[in-house]
Amino acid sequence: MSFDTMKVSELKQVAESFAVDHSESKNKAELLALLTEEGVTFEMYEEFAPTEDIKEVEESVIEKKVPAKKKQEKDTVLIKMDRNNTLYETCGVEFTKDHPFAVVDVDKAQFIFNHEEGFRMATPYEIQEFYS
Repeated sequence: MSFDTMKVSELKQVAESFAVDHSESKNKAELLALLTEEGVTFEMYEEFAPTEDIKEVEESVIEKKVPAKKKQEKDTVLIKMDRNNTLYETCGVEFTKDHPFAVVDVDKAQFIFNHEEGFRMATPYEIQEFYS
């Protein structure tokens, strides 16, 4: 491979990596002449250009160093529907006769307790007994 087989955008990147000012160059021929004039050879480029393996390693190192942003979890509570409804939905939470329990954040639970009837805090033991 040689500079002749590269695209203009790739040649501009080569020029930038060797600190060659290419702002005056308008086409591929001018870029090739500029690189030759500055003494940049394709062998030099191959020696200093990162290979695909190196790029993959660099990307994996970057991914490992940057921890994923965690959503800050809100405090949650377990609530139970004591209503006789077969299906009841409130605040985006669905309760059924077969599944009357839901884990919701504290603010949503408080809203349900304040505005709805037939809901209360539940215990983990109740869930074990109900589903066993």
